[in-house]
Amino acid sequence: MAVGVGSWLVLGGDDVEHALPEAAGQAGLVSQLRPLIRELSEPGELVFDPFAGWGTTLVAASVEGRRGFGIEVNEERAEDARKRLVSYPGQTMICGDARKPPLEAGSVDLVLCDLPYFGTNLNTDATDGAQFYALRDYDDYLGALDEAFGAIAETMRPGARAVIAVQNRRIADRFVPLAWDAARVLGRHLTLGDERIHLYDRPTGGDDPMLTNRSHEYLVMATK
Repeated sequence: MAVGVGSWLVLGGDDVEHALPEAAGQAGLVSQLRPLIRELSEPGELVFDPFAGWGTTLVAASVEGRRGFGIEVNEERAEDARKRLVSYPGQTMICGDARKPPLEAGSVDLVLCDLPYFGTNLNTDATDGAQFYALRDYDDYLGALDEAFGAIAETMRPGARAVIAVQNRRIADRFVPLAWDAARVLGRHLTLGDERIHLYDRPTGGDDPMLTNRSHEYLVMATK
């Protein structure tokens, strides 16, 4: 019998019952998070998403019988997530700063999140540093990420796992190795395990051999 974990997974569609169609392309897939939650945590344990967006991680946590805690810096998005989570018991969503999680040290069993990507044209008018989308300097962004990862690691119990979903980026004519830099920063605070890759069904096009359809996303795995 084969043992071990495959490094890549081709994703299908989301579970219609739990999907959030109005945020398509931004809210993530409940169906891709549920297997990770089952594999890396136990029923009743606490799953923490420090960049919780529309609460997709918490939906998946509830469906799998876990408690969830999410932080979202955008007030409107956090409120939308809270409304979505009314039907999903055991979940807490707050509006706040991922660098200052209001959780007890050692209380988190699994961290599961998708990073707010550098160079994305969202929430660019924020000035307090808490909105990572608004950071225009890459070194500033990585510094904020370092601060957040340090604080997040403090909330984790010994042996807890973290899964950070992130893609490399192309911004204008520049390739930005965001996934690899984020893994390097995460490794300052947690023990890196391995990488997994989620594959999306995206069309190809264009005639530049140096540009791809970027249909994959890295899952950086780490342990405290």
